[in-house]
Amino acid sequence: MNGLLSNTNDPAINLATEEYLLRHSNKDVFFLYTNSPSIIVGKHQNTLAEINYSYINAHNIPVYRRLSGGGTVYHDLNNLNFCFIQTGEKGHLVNFERYSEPILLALKELGIHATFGKRHDIQIDGKKVSGNASHVFKTRVMHHGTLLFSSDLSVLNNSLKTNPLIIKDKAVKSVRSEVTNISNYVDQSFTYTDFVKHIFNYLLKHYSNSNELSLDNEELKQIKAISRDKYNTWEWNYGYSPVFELNKRYKLESGVRIQSRIKIEKGVFTECEIKTSDSSIKNALENLAKNIIGHQHNTNDILYLLNSSSLTKSDNEAILNGFFS
Repeated sequence: MNGLLSNTNDPAINLATEEYLLRHSNKDVFFLYTNSPSIIVGKHQNTLAEINYSYINAHNIPVYRRLSGGGTVYHDLNNLNFCFIQTGEKGHLVNFERYSEPILLALKELGIHATFGKRHDIQIDGKKVSGNASHVFKTRVMHHGTLLFSSDLSVLNNSLKTNPLIIKDKAVKSVRSEVTNISNYVDQSFTYTDFVKHIFNYLLKHYSNSNELSLDNEELKQIKAISRDKYNTWEWNYGYSPVFELNKRYKLESGVRIQSRIKIEKGVFTECEIKTSDSSIKNALENLAKNIIGHQHNTNDILYLLNSSSLTKSDNEAILNGFFS
């Protein structure tokens, strides 16, 4: 199993690299990468049910959907992502403990006593430092996970905070766990760069006859195409979410109360009700609810309809937020 170290922090490129290596290559490889601040949701999750929409918009944190299942995670420039991709025997491909073992041993070499948790995670002192997930394609498996080295845990917690009660769906839900950083358990002089080098070199040593791998121009071209056509699209990152219903009550700046209910299928409005007892805006809201059917559940489409209505700018902002959790 050879090793590949990414030279980009672009989440879409790194996720596309994983997919390319799994589906379009026969190489057995471990792949390490670091993403810029981003939220990565599991394949079968409802994106809006997992994120604090207003917070990530205010802080320009993008959301991407990965190929594997499992829960939502936060990535930043101090979180190391590891990925093992290998050909094996059907029925024996997914093995969380097997792929976690070399990571545990690499941490042990740093003097860190980490353990494999009941939820297929890696823990230190009972606190999570790594979430793991797998995906099978024919006779190949991809097992990947995170390693929180010195991530901004306040951003992590704020980005993933949401109110699950207002969204009704059958999507896979994340299970929140108390997290910590690996940097708390090593000498302060040991940097993130040192950590990446250590994990990469340890894995090269762990897998006999391993060498550092590089991708050729044709492979990079295909990866960019996957990134462009899939991981950088609203249709995959948001629209792929399962059917869901969002019910919400809120107030406009004037104090007018609004009650809304929307249903989204494949990222598109299929049902919408917006109710109020205020007669001055009742017709405008009813027209909005009627005209929004068939539009994508994204900010641009909703803003276009709001700006074409007779509602005020301050009302538009509140109603826009009302379409999201």
